[in-house]
Amino acid sequence: MSTADSVPVLVVLPAMGVAGRYYSRFTEALALRAQVHALACDLLSGGGRRRGARDFGYREIVEHEIPAIVTGIRKRFPGRPVILCGHSLGGQLALLASSRMPEPPDGLVLIAAGTAHHRAWPPGARLKARLIVRLIRLAAGLLPWYPGDMLGFGGDQPRRLMRDWGYNATTGRYRLEGSSVDEAQLAKAMSSLQLPVLAVGVHGDLVAPEGAQIELIAPLRSACVQRVVLEGAVYGGRWRRHFGWARNPEAAADVISHWVKRLWPGGPAFEGNLGDPRESRVASRAGQATSASS
Repeated sequence: MSTADSVPVLVVLPAMGVAGRYYSRFTEALALRAQVHALACDLLSGGGRRRGARDFGYREIVEHEIPAIVTGIRKRFPGRPVILCGHSLGGQLALLASSRMPEPPDGLVLIAAGTAHHRAWPPGARLKARLIVRLIRLAAGLLPWYPGDMLGFGGDQPRRLMRDWGYNATTGRYRLEGSSVDEAQLAKAMSSLQLPVLAVGVHGDLVAPEGAQIELIAPLRSACVQRVVLEGAVYGGRWRRHFGWARNPEAAADVISHWVKRLWPGGPAFEGNLGDPRESRVASRAGQATSASS
């Protein structure tokens, strides 16, 4: 196998209500820095749903859409490591899908991704988070579809997707409404998942704060998890940081590049635990990144 034949393929899964094209700068930076084949996919949760449109929830994305994406990538790039890189809800769904797939991806990157559970927010923000969750669930329950475009969060979505999201936001647990797999089986599958996982947080992210990031990866007891926090002012205001990193993607791309090259220097697959989970902080200045242990 030539070197080109072993280059990893990294697939970006967008946040709720976000189109794949939003990540074009990010995929370009990944291709340059990490020397991977990077592409972004649209998901059903990309938004724009209207009255009478198809109803769906987590189940369709987790059990059908993401596995089909991974299968398609493996057919297109046979023999190459496949890495799923999920942003926000895309990371949550990538994690759930990986735990359900007979042949999961070779690695996971979770960027600005966390649980929606309101209790994972900082103590001073939990009441506000709880009220926001109630508002979103109320809107999704009363109307034919969730009006995310009007409310400024998540794009227009079907009610069933928001019921699954709301269940996680309220309980901290996950379910796939309509699936034959119950939440206990899903939790066990996540606990048994053996993959290298890179969790990239954004400092000051109000949508996926540190507690939400930690709660998302807490069930991964068999995975090798590394946490990294991006710090700096290049991501915009605190409400914009959840998305702004993709417009200034160099720091995130550098972190992912180091992780990919450590795991797949010549294309070897993941074998065993690479060590205890570590956390590092990355200071970003003018698109450059330096690492220091915390």
